[in-house]
Amino acid sequence: MEIRLEEITKNYQRNNRKISVLNGLNLTIPKGKFVVFSGDSGVGKSTLLNIISGVSRPTSGKVYYGKEEITGYNEQQLSDFRRAKLGIVTQNCELIPYLTLYENLELAFELNKTPVGEDKKKDIIKLLNELGLYNLENEYPKSLSSGEIKRAAIARSIISKPEVLIMDEPTANLDRKNVIKVLEILQKYKESGSMVIISSHEGQAIDFADININLSNTRCQEKQIFIA
Repeated sequence: MEIRLEEITKNYQRNNRKISVLNGLNLTIPKGKFVVFSGDSGVGKSTLLNIISGVSRPTSGKVYYGKEEITGYNEQQLSDFRRAKLGIVTQNCELIPYLTLYENLELAFELNKTPVGEDKKKDIIKLLNELGLYNLENEYPKSLSSGEIKRAAIARSIISKPEVLIMDEPTANLDRKNVIKVLEILQKYKESGSMVIISSHEGQAIDFADININLSNTRCQEKQIFIA
């Protein structure tokens, strides 16, 4: 399914000042694309990802997934939609602190009421290994490095194979080897037919993308994308 944004505006009130982060943005993302939002800090990359994922509501405008307008959903409907359709990674990369790394990934299946049989257990271990988290499945988040926590959060978002992955700076503060490793896994996921949408300052991420949208100059690199 494609994602379509119509006339998205997002304003914030700071003291007596109104700050406009997005102003009348129109955007269509075709199914099965790897999209990178790039640009300077403060141009609205995180805000845009939050609006696309339904974590934040726009001041005005509409967000569609196919024919579904999620901006018309109440909070429970949005929560159900995200759980069923989306895999989300925020900059904070929150893991459940009292669950092991393996249990954090297993939770993604449990939330979707998917039985965790032997095949799913193998999938969890395989993905952790692919992301360089060897033999860490029984560790708790407090014993992991920031880079390991980030890769674990990425693994958790991917493991249940959602239709759309939305990630805020997933390669920030990773070494080059792990940046490439993460991007290769995201590309593989995209090639399976799903959509990947990330924000990034990394040149490597832009190299992997089908579409790069630089929010600093509102230009794009594919004709299907229109930004007002």
